[in-house]
Amino acid sequence: MKLLKIIILFVMSQMLFLTAFGQENMKIKNCFDKYGKQKGSVMVQLSSDILSQGSKISFYKSLVLDETPEKLTTVLQAVHTDIEKGSKISELKKNGKVESGTYLVRDGKKTQAYEYILFKNKSKKITLVYLKGSFSPQQLDYELSKLKDLFIYVNNKRLKIQ
Repeated sequence: MKLLKIIILFVMSQMLFLTAFGQENMKIKNCFDKYGKQKGSVMVQLSSDILSQGSKISFYKSLVLDETPEKLTTVLQAVHTDIEKGSKISELKKNGKVESGTYLVRDGKKTQAYEYILFKNKSKKITLVYLKGSFSPQQLDYELSKLKDLFIYVNNKRLKIQ
């Protein structure tokens, strides 16, 4: 019985570790680290407490930053490196340049956790989103729509994610 408890605790700690650090070996992590705290950038990471409220998303991190040629090149190179073994769900190009894209990084067949990168470059703003969860690409839009309904309390004010 004691051995069973130890095994269960070990498995649960490994699951927590893998969920919390799923992005560690990805190139986009460097973009979040490099640009996330720069002036004019907005980085949001939602805690598991917020995400657990009716969502299959287990990890969410987004970054919005002012567009410069250097930042755009860095972000696009990171995205393309990270999706080499994944697939494009959708991609919109305008004048030969990627304007937005939704990419599947890992398909979840082995780990039951799908990983996604969302990218948008519009109105001189770059948006990069990394998310992970137990849902297929067909359910991605539905899970993202549930995020819009979440409310976050900041300084005793209710903000709605849009």
